[in-house]
Amino acid sequence: MNFKIIYKTILMKISVISDTHLGFGYGTELFDDPFENLEEALEKSKHADLILMPGDIFDTRTPGTETLVRTISMLQKLEIKGVKIIQGINKNIEDISHASIVAIHGTHERRIKGLLNPVEALEKLGFLIYLHCNGVVVEKDGEKVCIQGMSGVPEQFAEAVLKEWNPRPKEGCFNILMLHQSVSPFVYGENIGIDNIPKGFDLYVLGHMHEKRFMRRNDSLILIPGSLVTTQITKESVQPRGLWVFDTEKREAEFIELEKQRKIYYETLENPSSQDIENKIKSILSQNHKKKPLIRLKVTGGSKIDFKTIEDTFKTEAVLSFKREFEMEDQERKTLHEHVLSVQELGSKILRDNLKNNDLDPKVFEEVFELFLENKIDDVEELLRKNIK
Repeated sequence: MNFKIIYKTILMKISVISDTHLGFGYGTELFDDPFENLEEALEKSKHADLILMPGDIFDTRTPGTETLVRTISMLQKLEIKGVKIIQGINKNIEDISHASIVAIHGTHERRIKGLLNPVEALEKLGFLIYLHCNGVVVEKDGEKVCIQGMSGVPEQFAEAVLKEWNPRPKEGCFNILMLHQSVSPFVYGENIGIDNIPKGFDLYVLGHMHEKRFMRRNDSLILIPGSLVTTQITKESVQPRGLWVFDTEKREAEFIELEKQRKIYYETLENPSSQDIENKIKSILSQNHKKKPLIRLKVTGGSKIDFKTIEDTFKTEAVLSFKREFEMEDQERKTLHEHVLSVQELGSKILRDNLKNNDLDPKVFEEVFELFLENKIDDVEELLRKNIK
């Protein structure tokens, strides 16, 4: 899909690669997928002037040694020349002259204040420019692009952090604002609304949301690049993964699909027999696949099925997973499936509710939860002693 808006000519091509989740699937045959997808995306970006990465480069806040080594090895081979950095906005660029990648950290990489997150570490190694509530101005052939970014923050604080930071477009530049948040109306829930994001930027690049979109809103363009790898299998996640290349002269964004990605299938079967399930799998496998496909089958009804035997039968041909769902009332279904929480989100909610009952300042909550995730129990106790009223 392409949109065109007429501006002063600016000759720059910017590749956008989001939510790569390097390290996802560790210990399984899916572990290679994020690396292979990123390697292909970087290869397809070699004619770009700059790469933007709006968060969740890594799948965890403390990536393992193998993940870090493979990441560094790929970045060392990056072929694009990059662009000249001419100004920092609340950022020291004294020792930086060029940039190939400008990135922010995401929710998976966020750590407590004072601890180095893995995206910051990549900046210190010289592989990218890291932004959090600051920005840089880059230049090519006399034309300037200003990129400002806010890394992922807890959803309940996103609007307040943005308001305090208050980024504004820079005159004489093509202005990009890069965020890693859930944004309404693109994601259901109590998130920051698109109307509450600072106005006046030419392009908004929004990471964190895994399904891609590109649209025009008033005089601006909004790019939700989507994830480079599927981490949760849903009906929507079967869509192809890829990168975007934004042409600042034509004001167009082109989606480039990855050629080597693993194909994803999500199918629903109602009251099937074991034979029905096997026939569905065989039908999928009859198609052409470069890698073993990832097949998610949602099975409704009360039939007695030996899923383990089916998995064993096809384990050399496909990566299978099953979702068993019994018939239930509509309200139960809504409760269990529309409002489902991840383990971390659930833990966060339980802790938040308990701390609220003890009159803990909500601003302290996130630090408490992050300390728990870092296993810093002594620091948690000290923080609670100071803040519980």
